[in-house]
Amino acid sequence: MHRASLTAIADEEGTDKGTVSPVGLAITGHNYTDVYDAYLNGLRDRPIALLEIGLGVSGPAWKAELATGRNAQGGASMRMWYRYLSKARIFGIDVNPAGFLDNDRTATAVVDQGDPDRLREFVAETGVERFDVIIDDGSHRPDHQQVSFSVLFPHLAPGGLYFIEDLADNGLGDGRVDRYSADHVVNTRRLLRAFSEGGEFPEPNALLEPATLASAIDSISFYCPPVSGERPRGLRALLGRRPPTVRFLGGQEALCVIRKAAEAG
Repeated sequence: MHRASLTAIADEEGTDKGTVSPVGLAITGHNYTDVYDAYLNGLRDRPIALLEIGLGVSGPAWKAELATGRNAQGGASMRMWYRYLSKARIFGIDVNPAGFLDNDRTATAVVDQGDPDRLREFVAETGVERFDVIIDDGSHRPDHQQVSFSVLFPHLAPGGLYFIEDLADNGLGDGRVDRYSADHVVNTRRLLRAFSEGGEFPEPNALLEPATLASAIDSISFYCPPVSGERPRGLRALLGRRPPTVRFLGGQEALCVIRKAAEAG
């Protein structure tokens, strides 16, 4: 039986993870869905637990600027995961309430990803022993990304996958002054690239217990924004004979996948 691809579902729901612009925005999709599909296709019918940080919903904490998909309230990617992963428990956190997304397999909570205590409370509230997949599509601030990774990676199952989207030049010395910037830590792309190349996290960073995190990382892979005319990078072995929907541009690493060691050290 033919089933819709993740990219097709993403484009129908209007999430910017797909190939088209979300509703009402003059931007293109990030085309991350080929990467996600390469890693997650084998999990479509398994009862996994997935957590996404950042749901693209407007509310009292901030007015979501990214498109809300086919629903004025937002949450397009949560609806995408619900359709794609037929047996998964799907959890989502955001600084704004998103209870309208809750259903038989989906549960959301109000959580600031930069608050380690609240993150720990949320994990306890879920009753989930281990998440199989965690996706950080939240504030994109490097300090928030690093705090969330520190708290949540230990709750990832051995061999599990931790994705961080929209890595940006927004840390120490990068010169950004918008809400994505954090000039007191190195940006997360440089942090992870340095670790993947030399086995150490550069400082200053916002990691909690970095030695414990380091011992639990099996691999870090980076993927780049799509552009016409370039061959996909790093996906051939994962995709096998299935042709990719998009092509990827070298030179800027926007999405990373961190795989947890099968036996965390």
